[in-house]
Amino acid sequence: MSLLLAWLTGTLVWELVNPVSILHRSMSFDWGLIALIFLFDLFVLKNGWCSHLCPVGAFYSLLGKKSLLRVNALARENCTDCLECFAVCPESQAIKPTLKGNTSNIILDSHCTNCGRCIDICKPNVFGFTSRFKNTIK
Repeated sequence: MSLLLAWLTGTLVWELVNPVSILHRSMSFDWGLIALIFLFDLFVLKNGWCSHLCPVGAFYSLLGKKSLLRVNALARENCTDCLECFAVCPESQAIKPTLKGNTSNIILDSHCTNCGRCIDICKPNVFGFTSRFKNTIK
C-alpha cells in the first residue's frame, strides 16, 4: 500500500509515519503519534510497530526474504546458551529455529534484517555471514 501511495504521490509516504522522521518534524500532533506508538509497543505488542505495522519494517522484511547475504550459525555446536544474541536481536524469534533446531544453519526468516548484532555479541563466534545458498546442516 505504501509503495503504491509513494508511486501515486511521488513522495515517500511512509516517512509520514516513520518515528525517526516524526521526531525531526517536532509538531505537537507528531509527538502524540510517537506517544501512541510507544504505548502500543509497551502495552499491546512488543515491537508491534516496527515488526508488524510500520511500512519501513515491511520494506526491510521484503529485502530480508530476497537477500543473498544471510546470517548463519555454522558453528552452532559452540553455543554456550548465554542468550546474549537473543537479548540484542530485534527479532529474536528468527534466531531460535536455526540455533536450537534441526533446520538449516542459515537464518532464512524474513524477520531477520541481517543487522549483525548477534555476530558482534557472540563470544564463541557461533554466527557469521554467508550466502543464502550455502545451506548446510550440522
